[in-house]
Amino acid sequence: MKNWDDLTQAGQIRRLRPLAMAALDSYSVTPRRLSLVGGFTNVIFRVDTNEGPLALRVDLHQEHSDQDIDVELAWLAAISRDTDLDICGFIPARDGRHSVYATAPGVPGQRRCVLFRWVPGKPLADNLSETGYMGLGQLSAGLHIHGQSFVPPHQPLVWDRVFYWPEEVDPVVIFNPRLAHHIDSKRRTTLDAAITATNAAFARLDPQAAQMTHGDLHPWNVHSYRSRLIAFDFEDVTWAHPVQDVATTLFYERTDPQYAALRKAFETGYRSVAPWPVTYEGELEHFMAARTLMLINFVANLRDDPSDFYETAFPRLDRFLADWVE
Repeated sequence: MKNWDDLTQAGQIRRLRPLAMAALDSYSVTPRRLSLVGGFTNVIFRVDTNEGPLALRVDLHQEHSDQDIDVELAWLAAISRDTDLDICGFIPARDGRHSVYATAPGVPGQRRCVLFRWVPGKPLADNLSETGYMGLGQLSAGLHIHGQSFVPPHQPLVWDRVFYWPEEVDPVVIFNPRLAHHIDSKRRTTLDAAITATNAAFARLDPQAAQMTHGDLHPWNVHSYRSRLIAFDFEDVTWAHPVQDVATTLFYERTDPQYAALRKAFETGYRSVAPWPVTYEGELEHFMAARTLMLINFVANLRDDPSDFYETAFPRLDRFLADWVE
């Protein structure tokens, strides 16, 4: 059997299939069929049962701690209990555990698995519209209202600086000389200026006003189904400010021709539920730039050759500096 580290990601995912079946033994479900939905940092399998489909999430890279997942699932449970917001629910194991560990031949160690209810519909990103973004604004605001009072069982990930992921998960490597052929002196100047500007935005936040946020509520993590919008993938739940979460939500469509209309619709929907969290002009753009900086480092850790991403990311930072930094 080939060594795990010598497998392609597709090969690793195939080897997780028997592990997924082993994990399902811990649940009061009888799987009829297991099919791959997709995989990146996690692998999602669709589990067809006589009662309907479910989704099993299997950790591929184990980037989150058990405490992180406890926070995620505790918040999901509280949202389901306290509100009528449409979110993905999870199913406890037979013994009450929110997540389980499973093993399989050829897979090193154990892999954490969580069983979720199936989220129907299609990603909101597949059909961008002002109506959809108005609903997304309402959903975002509803989550923020609940997040204000939620007390997590452990300290969540805290977004209080540009490079906020733990060093063991996403070490800061972009200043390493080995990347000099990707980050030349011009790009280094851009990095330094953008970091200085975004640090100033972090400094303006009130730490006492931070709260639970989704952390990754973008249009691919929301499904549209009939008249409903259903949020899922809460794995990156973050202790942050609503304005930061809104910046993440709007981040991915900011170059779309419809962006101005989508953003206005989002704000209209948000304001119908809660006060708009933006306190000064350009605040959202500062936290979008902070996310770009984080992703520049993330991609450097993820890929041997990040050049394609950098060719898009650095011009965006340059535009940010030209438009929003004196």
